[in-house]
Amino acid sequence: MSPSLRTTASRLVASAATSSRNAPLACLRVPARAFRATGCSRSWGDEEDPSPGPTRWSSTHEDTPTLTPWVRQVISGVELLRNARYNKGMSFSDDEREKMHMQGLLPPAKFNQHTQVKRVMRNVRALQSPIQQHLHLVGLLERNERLFHKTLVDHVEELLPVVYTPTVGQVCKTFSELFTRPRGLYITARDKGMIHRIMKNWPEKRVKLIVVTDGERVMGLGDLGVQGMGVAVSKTMLYTAIGGVDPADILAVCLDVGTNNESLLNDPLYIGTKQRRVTGDAYDELLDEFVEAAKRRFGERCVVQFEDFSNANGKRLLERYATQAAVFNDDIHGVAATTLAGVIASGKKTRLAVHEHTYLIAGAGETGHGIGEILAEYVARDTQTTVAEARRRIWMVDSGGLVTRQRAEVEEDLALHKLPYAHDGMPECGTVLEAVRAVKPTALIGVRRHKHSLRVGALAGPEGDAFEGYREDSAGGVAGVAEMSTRSVEERGEGGDKKGGKSDGRVQSGPPRLFTADVLRAMGENTKNPLIFALSRPEGIAECLAQDAYDATDGRCVFASGCPVEPFVDKTSGKQIAPRPSTSAYVFPGFALGLTLAEANRVRSPMFLAAAEAVADLVTDEDLERGAVYPRVARLREVAAHVAAKVASKCFEMDGVATGSSPGKNKQSHERLVALAKKSMYDPAYRCYM
Repeated sequence: MSPSLRTTASRLVASAATSSRNAPLACLRVPARAFRATGCSRSWGDEEDPSPGPTRWSSTHEDTPTLTPWVRQVISGVELLRNARYNKGMSFSDDEREKMHMQGLLPPAKFNQHTQVKRVMRNVRALQSPIQQHLHLVGLLERNERLFHKTLVDHVEELLPVVYTPTVGQVCKTFSELFTRPRGLYITARDKGMIHRIMKNWPEKRVKLIVVTDGERVMGLGDLGVQGMGVAVSKTMLYTAIGGVDPADILAVCLDVGTNNESLLNDPLYIGTKQRRVTGDAYDELLDEFVEAAKRRFGERCVVQFEDFSNANGKRLLERYATQAAVFNDDIHGVAATTLAGVIASGKKTRLAVHEHTYLIAGAGETGHGIGEILAEYVARDTQTTVAEARRRIWMVDSGGLVTRQRAEVEEDLALHKLPYAHDGMPECGTVLEAVRAVKPTALIGVRRHKHSLRVGALAGPEGDAFEGYREDSAGGVAGVAEMSTRSVEERGEGGDKKGGKSDGRVQSGPPRLFTADVLRAMGENTKNPLIFALSRPEGIAECLAQDAYDATDGRCVFASGCPVEPFVDKTSGKQIAPRPSTSAYVFPGFALGLTLAEANRVRSPMFLAAAEAVADLVTDEDLERGAVYPRVARLREVAAHVAAKVASKCFEMDGVATGSSPGKNKQSHERLVALAKKSMYDPAYRCYM
């Protein structure tokens, strides 16, 4: 090797070491032969952290400097503009453009990130369809990651329905047609025995959170197979925008085990595996391998969130892996904790504590069961009684009517999870109205997920199916419900919001409501301020609408909906009422952040009680005065910080759960945890590269 070549390489190495301290991207083009000549070689291995930290280079010669660039690969010019993680678009300064070889690759004007956000929002608002808006934002994410998250953080109240529910449901229905580029990992049943190797294909090894779905029960749409990935990806967006989890730390995974949806199996454009769903031992073995591979690849503290699994698998999988990994299911835990938060917050208006209510839950699937369980656990804790005793205050209605001990004795196929709520002492009740009159609940909660959650008798009595005319699709959902919901909003006329798809409480067309006027009036007779939570979505299958509930109870009810509600004027008080949707986005982003702060290796139910209390604590008197039992959506990031602090604190209290350092047990420790949560949140603001 010539001395001049060795000198050149040494200078390049020294230059890179100097520039790397000041710039996140080293724009250094080092000839490969220079490294070979000096004996340098890339030295990180499979077990080292390949994240954008120092990239290590070793040398076989003692007199050769060590190269430590800021990132593991050198990019500049066009490659930098095409890299979504580091691209800043027209925010690159003159100095950055010159030294990173981008001169001439961008128009000459320069805009700061704030101006770029304004441009994005102008373009989004110009689009008429929520799906078009969603696709526009996803396109931005694929071009400029920080600008996308900055836009979502600054305008979360406006964009939450666009990137998440209800729009993401429609995106999932047409996911194969809309598919442009992959995000996350796709694992099929044929990959059994290779899942760990597939996970190693993911470029980030520091993953702290996985959102995994098998697409069998996507919202109210049924089995969408691999197209359920749309929800998992949307969840990752919210974990970053609301929970502040670094996008590099999150991974969306679709377990494609097939689909039983005939329309997808016959669709030539379907991007998933065209086979019937794998079930039984083969399914369980695949899940076992997935969980073990996740732990092996990303560590014991990697949190796994199950998303949109079927009723048959959702709770079963949680129980299967609860002692093996940090797992939770947002459909069960997130919805339940959010509902509990609303009940706790409502006490400031009703003057009733959680344990003083009698509950009737319309919908006895995994979501309804999850709500019942968290209510029972909270009541048991507050009253120093057993969970079994606390369940006596909670009743359920399913497709066969009120769940009672008498039914359990004669119906051999009554689901096991309903048995703890099969109480005696009540007559047979075939409809919700009969159940309300018999049980006399002070809180009525509706959580049916699709048409057959509650059918004929429970819906409309002997006259017939309340959903007559709305066909069931092959996925088990209600075909046309979401379209009907959107159409009814657009046809509403006065008070309707055609772009936002919000409800003012009255729809001119659509199926009859589960909570009829008679049901609502009966609730008003049971107590002064009845809790009426109509949590099903989309709007087309909501149990009732906000203004209907207020009208039937003379403005005395406390209402929460699963869908956005347009403000309206209460006829009794003359006040403007603006209920806020009960979305699990109040809970799951902060919950995951709290687990990562505590470095938790397991998830326990008391953590969800703590999360619910954190949300309820942030509900103000002004919120309640306007008919809301949840904080403003614009405060979601603040809510997430408080939820994270409460969850982390609870982790530290529990033996063998938290592996991080505890801040102690006092008021100051909570404040320190809130501050730590805020400080640890991903900041999407641009960084200076020079």
